[in-house]
Amino acid sequence: MRVFDQVWLFRGGSYTDWTNTAFTGLSATLADNDVVYFAADDWLAGILFMGVGGSEITDFVPALWNGDEWVTMQGERVLINAAAAYTWNRAYSFQGAGALTWGKTREVPMATRSSNTWPETATAPATVTRNWYRITFPTGGPTLDTIFPLMYNTYTTVEEMAEFLGLADFNDIGQPNLDYIRRSIRDQEDWLDNYTRKSWRIRSTVDEGADFNPYGFRPRHQPVIQVTRLGLWNGSAFDILNYGRGEDYWLEPNKGMVFLTLPSFRMRYYSWLLSRYIRQPASIVLDYIWGADFETHEDAENVSWIIKRLVGTDLVRTNDETGIFRSGLEILSKGEKLQSWREEAIERADTMRAVYMTGLG
Repeated sequence: MRVFDQVWLFRGGSYTDWTNTAFTGLSATLADNDVVYFAADDWLAGILFMGVGGSEITDFVPALWNGDEWVTMQGERVLINAAAAYTWNRAYSFQGAGALTWGKTREVPMATRSSNTWPETATAPATVTRNWYRITFPTGGPTLDTIFPLMYNTYTTVEEMAEFLGLADFNDIGQPNLDYIRRSIRDQEDWLDNYTRKSWRIRSTVDEGADFNPYGFRPRHQPVIQVTRLGLWNGSAFDILNYGRGEDYWLEPNKGMVFLTLPSFRMRYYSWLLSRYIRQPASIVLDYIWGADFETHEDAENVSWIIKRLVGTDLVRTNDETGIFRSGLEILSKGEKLQSWREEAIERADTMRAVYMTGLG
């Protein structure tokens, strides 16, 4: 799992360096007006918080440094199935583990700029040339444990794409520029996840509905890493259940199944009196973290192989960037090579999709 290059807490006019403990366990409770800074070597799509405790908050403000100023990001919102009606809420509010994401919102393509001049007034712990992000907490309360970056590009990088195409590098001046390459990689990563119905990067889902089954159920997205919230409809609201084999429900990650404990669960809910509620469609609601650590997954090279060819085909064919395409010995024409790239990539994607659909992967 990738980690941040730097993580700093700003409190009371001074900084505390969290870099070495952010991925091992902080056990740090946030206070009013705390600011946490994050440094990464490329764009971020979000930040993963694991093991968060304490009080829930909603007034935090994420922002990125674009080279001139801090730009506030709204973060992704989800459609919540409330008791009375649907409503758009923030996807994450620092209650339990989860991912604060902004994905492809308009703020990200503003080209987060690497900066070696610290944009704040107080003296920083170190001079680091990186892409900077921060979260301001007007209200304290949450206790943070471990924090990880969710990169905008995961399955391949701009540097790897340049090497694949036989180029020295991409830059901000020539075409296609760095921003376009990053967005093209992200688009193909999203396509592969949706097509194969599996992900090799960490993602989160909020307020997914599921039908009750006393013998367990399988969440829509796989593989599931952690269920952070599960509620059962009681006729007026979702009762939030306790996690654990000795409690109300538990996750079997190898099967990707969530099991409801019996017989105590049946005694509490699965009765003729209340069955009309739990037998309704989507009587279960859950939040969960899913995906995999791309850095260590056995499919990583295969996934990267697919993305490189899909992005390369997009660059050369869609944008007619034939100038970046080296011809080699011309054993195949450029058109034939592009066609073979796409066909081979789709063929491998089909294989990975079939493996998942048969339950073998």
